[in-house]
Formats: sequence, C-alpha cells, structure tokens
Amino acid sequence: MVEAPENTVLLSSTEIGETWVDVKRQWAIGIFQIILGAISLEILSLILGFGSALVPVAVLTLALLSWRYQLIKKKQSELDFIAISSGHPWNQSEDVEGAAVFVLDQGEQWIALDSDVRIVTTNDPLLSRILLRDGDSEGAILARCDLFPYMFPDVIKIINMAQALASAQNREDGVDDEFEAAREREKTAEGVLEREWLDTEEGSMEYEPGALLRAFKKSKDGAKEDRRES
Repeated sequence: MVEAPENTVLLSSTEIGETWVDVKRQWAIGIFQIILGAISLEILSLILGFGSALVPVAVLTLALLSWRYQLIKKKQSELDFIAISSGHPWNQSEDVEGAAVFVLDQGEQWIALDSDVRIVTTNDPLLSRILLRDGDSEGAILARCDLFPYMFPDVIKIINMAQALASAQNREDGVDDEFEAAREREKTAEGVLEREWLDTEEGSMEYEPGALLRAFKKSKDGAKEDRRES
C-alpha cells in the first residue's frame, strides 16, 4: 500500500478506522458460523453412519477462519485509500490548523480535496474505473480511480463526512457553510421558481405560438389530403 502524504495518516489507522470494521463483532460472527457448521456436520455424519466428523469439522474451521480473516482485512483496506492531515478532527494530532482530506487515484497519486468539495461518483464510459466528481454527476472530475473501494457508497459517505469536518475546522468564526445552507434550501424548497400558467377558457380560439404552428401544420396536411381525394 502507498504511504500517506507527509503530515497525514491513513484513515484506517485512526479511531474511526477501527470502528469501521468492528473486528470483535466480525470474529463473533465467524465463531458462531464455525460452531453452527461443526454441529451440522456432526449431526449429518451420525445420520449417514460415518461416525465422528472430526476431520471435516477441522477443515471447515480452518476454511471459515481464513475466510473471515480475509474479509476483515479487505474491509479495513477500504480506508487505506483515504488520508487525513494532522489538523483534521479525526487525526489524533494536537495540530488544529489546515484540515485536509486526500484520496488515492488510479495512478497511486494522492489527490488533495478542497474542503468545500463533496464527492459524487460516476462510471467512466470507456474504462473500468470510477470518476470522482465535485458536487454532482456533471461536476468537475477530481480523480480517476480504481473501482475498489470507491464503488462502495459507504466509502463515499465517509469521505464526504471527513470533508464536512475539514470544512468546519477550516471555516472562520461566523462564516456559514455554503454547502450545508444549500442542502437546507433543498429541504425547504426555498428558491424554487414559481410557474405562471395562462388562463384558458373553454372554446377559446387564441393560440400560443407553438399551438398556432401545430394548428397551421394540421390544416396544411388536411388540405393535401383533400387534393389527393379529388
């Protein structure tokens, strides 16, 4: 794995990274699967008259332990593609200046994100990769990345959470968060354009320009039909 940029740490090495996987819970699930599988194999072996299923149980135990270990490591590695600066609230450093978030692109280069950026992903139309965009699916392309781990919505959510915290950390006192203000306007429908519709009356002969053109075309087509019939 590529080392984090100077004065940063991988998100997987932070407290938030440790809670990302919940290793104790994952191993508890693994042990439960092993016990359940062992009991099932033992019962099946006795029913079929094969006696003790010690060897199959041992094989199953080793296979499940290995699978669970790989699953945990893969989950932990999802945060190896994100780094945070020493000033970020998720970094245990005492520094509080210059909070920043970095993401690793396809060329294994660290890309520093401006704190006001919010990530949206789209698929590259030509290659098997993910495009990280700013704000929405039509936003500026910030990085071109491998599918893993940016294909997972939870990874994008945690990047945006880190971005929001970096933005709050860097924002001067009394300055509003423009991104959050925009979200609030979306929720309240503030600024939605009011549409005005022309009043219409039954039997009215007044046409709007578009309707007038359609009526003219219709009358013209009707005239052609009459000439053909005659």
